[in-house]
Amino acid sequence: MSSDRRSRRGDLLRRATAGALVVLALATLASLGYAGARKIGAFSYNYQYCTTPSQYQYCSTSTSTTTTTTPTTTSTSTTTTTTPTTTSTSTTTTTTPTTTSTSTSTSTSTSTSTSTSTSTTTPTSTKPGKGCGDKNHIHERRDECKVVIFDVSKKEGKAGTTTSFVFNVTLSAVAIDPVTVSFKTADGTAKSGQFVTNPDYVPTSGTLTVPAGASSRTITVKVNGDKLKEPNETFFVNLSNPSPNAYFGDSQALGTIQNDD
Repeated sequence: MSSDRRSRRGDLLRRATAGALVVLALATLASLGYAGARKIGAFSYNYQYCTTPSQYQYCSTSTSTTTTTTPTTTSTSTTTTTTPTTTSTSTTTTTTPTTTSTSTSTSTSTSTSTSTSTSTTTPTSTKPGKGCGDKNHIHERRDECKVVIFDVSKKEGKAGTTTSFVFNVTLSAVAIDPVTVSFKTADGTAKSGQFVTNPDYVPTSGTLTVPAGASSRTITVKVNGDKLKEPNETFFVNLSNPSPNAYFGDSQALGTIQNDD
């Protein structure tokens, strides 16, 4: 009888121990399952199961993730220069992982420059060349040509013939520019003209030009021969109106007609 009781107690104890182990195992499994579920929920929905004094509810767990990306900036600068218009175009593109910002700036500048230059040329003062009568120095006496005419004395010749009286007009040096003078004959004791009977010479007048590079020219007066016995007779050749690059040293020449009858 006592052995049966012991046997029953032992059987109950084993059953109770086995039941306790089963309960413990179930509790352990439940605990592991609950913990796994929490982890899955946290990773999947980003929520956790919270307990408040009033009720069970889902509480939001805020996870802040900051991602820093260094912005990549692409800058394109194009400068086009055209005279007189200058166009400058600058394009800047800023790219971020989620935002693209494009800024285009166009600047157009037009420059018009008008320059008016007035140049006054002053004649360059140069030294005259070798010679006289340089028109660039017409107010300087030392650079002007001095004009001189020389006297002539000759026999009148036979009746019915004419004799040339050649008067030399000379300059002080070779003319750099042309020199001009006016000339005209005038009566002395010798007479001329259409109203004179038996005129002694033929009157003449005009302009004498000494060209550049020359230094002398001549004036010719025709003298008429006759058979009359008479003293020597005279007439004049007068110079006037010299060009601005000349002046007179002697402007009157005496022509002497020698009697040869």
